[in-house]
Amino acid sequence: MRRDGSGSWSCWLSKWKGTLYIASVQTACSNIYPVSFAIMKDGEDAEGWKWFLELLVEAIPLLKMQHPDNRCRFCYFTVISDRQKGLIQALQQVFPDNHHCFCSVHIARNVEKEVGKKVAKHVHALSATFSKRESDELMAKINAISARGKKYLEGISANQWRSTAWVDDPTLPPRFGIVTTNMSESVNSMVGDARDGSWLECTNDIVRKMMNRICSLREENYGREGVVDKVAEILESRWKYCSNFQVREVVKGGSQFDVFRPSRGASQPETNRLLDVREQTCECGKWQEHGVPCIDAVAYYRLFETQTLQYIMDNHVSEHYKYETVNELLKENIVPVSMDILDQDGVTLPPNRTKRSSGRPRKKRIRKRSRFAHDPDKSPIVCSRCKKRGHNVKTCVATEQLEKQHPAELDLS
Repeated sequence: MRRDGSGSWSCWLSKWKGTLYIASVQTACSNIYPVSFAIMKDGEDAEGWKWFLELLVEAIPLLKMQHPDNRCRFCYFTVISDRQKGLIQALQQVFPDNHHCFCSVHIARNVEKEVGKKVAKHVHALSATFSKRESDELMAKINAISARGKKYLEGISANQWRSTAWVDDPTLPPRFGIVTTNMSESVNSMVGDARDGSWLECTNDIVRKMMNRICSLREENYGREGVVDKVAEILESRWKYCSNFQVREVVKGGSQFDVFRPSRGASQPETNRLLDVREQTCECGKWQEHGVPCIDAVAYYRLFETQTLQYIMDNHVSEHYKYETVNELLKENIVPVSMDILDQDGVTLPPNRTKRSSGRPRKKRIRKRSRFAHDPDKSPIVCSRCKKRGHNVKTCVATEQLEKQHPAELDLS
């Protein structure tokens, strides 16, 4: 298993109600690997998440295993979520020693609701960059647009979403470049059709989808060895790009080296990075984050150690990125259960569907505010009272004022 990250997603199961909880991880080939799922009768809250996480750790105790790197002060597996309050509380109770990170996309959506799109568009870059200079420049831009937006972002703990925190604090476990919960959205798409059935049908459908996915991934990677293709392509690109770098030993016989990158135009000025080959760390932050030699490390191995690209792939890339590890992960599979051999438990009953809710059932989640929220003059919605765009009569400010002045005379019919 390459990634230390796990994702989670929940949804309403249409007319059958209840909440579907799913945990997943991402393989070295960037494929989604579903780990577990559960259905609860109530909505998404702290109790539901606590129930699900307790079952999860009971089934997979290694989720609480110690990190093999003694520098890390957290357990091996890191959780990334959308900052749902109930989930945060449950994680603190069930996984108190595992690091919990936040999705940059959900932070951006919250920022958009607070102060608008102009600030929100900088959030993902702020989360992903390891450069303190670039981070400071982004925060300066945000402050120039909205001081409230800057204050909001500073109120979120940096070591839970900003990559610069990982450069400052080597005790944080790596995220392997995962700064969003996109894997959860992919799982959403994978099991979306299962929500239309009963709980039993939904369970059976998801189990079969998970089993089929593991089988297809196993067949896709069967017999392959060495570094996975995606990482091999990245290393090959870095190998070609660093040919004119300069590598200098800081202390004779030491482990620290200064790598100088010459200028490649106005967009890429000359710069230098200090790396420690013994600790496998670089000031760019990418080596220790991904477990793959960054471009500065590749320059060191190529120009100072005169090693070949193949030797670098075989000896300096984390085992997480090898096909052997991927195939080991996919060796086991989920065993499906035939619905015909199950007896009724006498407790689980179908929902009472004698009374149907009015209106068409909602099939699509409302992810964020309308695109006209910050530009109401372009909205197709026109208020019948004040004749202005961007709102209707029920949300009209003029209506609220009239209600306060003449509550008995106001008629919205």
